Amino acid sequence: MEYVWVEKDKNIKYIVNEEMKVHIKWSKKPDKDYEKLSRQYMNAGYITLKEVIEVPHNNNSKYDMWFLPGVYMIRQAIELLVKAGIAIKGATKSELQEIFIAEKHNVSGLYKTYKDRYGVEELNEAEQTWLEKYLDSIEIVDSSSDLFRYPFKDDFMQQYGDKALDICHMGNRLIYCYSTLNKMIYGEWFNEVELNLEVEPKFLRLTSSGMNNCYLSDSPWSDGFYKQVAGYSEVATFLFGKFKESKDEALFYPIVFLMRNAIEIGLKRLLHMRMDQSIDECIIRRKRNSHLLYKDLWENIKPMLVHYSKKDNQNEETLDLAESYIRSLDYIDKNGDIFRYPCSYSNEYKFNDEEIDVSNFYDYLLGLFHFIDSCDAWLDKIKDYEVEMRKEYEADIRSEWNQS
Repeated sequence: MEYVWVEKDKNIKYIVNEEMKVHIKWSKKPDKDYEKLSRQYMNAGYITLKEVIEVPHNNNSKYDMWFLPGVYMIRQAIELLVKAGIAIKGATKSELQEIFIAEKHNVSGLYKTYKDRYGVEELNEAEQTWLEKYLDSIEIVDSSSDLFRYPFKDDFMQQYGDKALDICHMGNRLIYCYSTLNKMIYGEWFNEVELNLEVEPKFLRLTSSGMNNCYLSDSPWSDGFYKQVAGYSEVATFLFGKFKESKDEALFYPIVFLMRNAIEIGLKRLLHMRMDQSIDECIIRRKRNSHLLYKDLWENIKPMLVHYSKKDNQNEETLDLAESYIRSLDYIDKNGDIFRYPCSYSNEYKFNDEEIDVSNFYDYLLGLFHFIDSCDAWLDKIKDYEVEMRKEYEADIRSEWNQS
């Protein structure tokens, strides 16, 4: 990953490299726009999983970390495709708003809405049964579409920890699901991938071997955030490399979403830092699920960073510079959904008709990510020092107590 840092007078919207410029323009027709973004996420997820599965690796890091955003992107593509299907059949904008608010990320519920309204004549009974079972299995473990987006929760790890996900089987089933939905909506298999009815219609597929698969475990020294922070940032960089080769604007939304998510998780890792001067536990509980980068995350983290900057004689100007970056990103994408969907539930297009220098936009996000990542490493060293000082102090107290 190229090393980029926060800079003065850098603007996320500047056009610095004309050859890296794209024009983001939506049709403002929900059926067309949801389909378009669904294809973009499907393509980005597919080439990510292809890289994980087919390219030889010297270690398991891609299997354990890149697989997570790869699955997320295809799962997102599935949600967008069903929403496109509901829109394409003639639902009004107010009906779409009502349906999307009610179902949110529930792909099984969205499918059932489609089926109840329009029927699924393009699928035979066996295909329909397979699809319904598969979508239900997604809903059981990932109803909010955040299972692979954030660190795994305790209840998930209690059930699946120290097991491995079979990346080939899971990847194939995601593609089968997408292609079957495509047949249901548009009357043809996606990229001529026909459903294999012999495979089990199950979202999670466990395997006994962690080798060349996604091992569901964190090391004893991990803070629980590392896999997602590294995975999302590295895949964003991988996709940006693909953009530089192809200049394919379809990669822009996935790149920005992945890096924005890595930034959010990085801030949440700082929020959870256990320091002598750490953040109040009540604040952590209230803000840990927030997507608000500035108001809920940065404003609560900043006092801790200021405190240790003063103690460590660090230049606080860098904190102000990073804050300006966070404000700019927060202004564009406050809730972390602008680059997940073409428009809001109320059909408002908040990012449209924009001339974007993808290279400058990406570098801006990467610089902020590197700042946050460096704060984690810096505070981690201070935390180790604090632990050592506390141990020495407690040993001295015990020694004095014993002598008395």
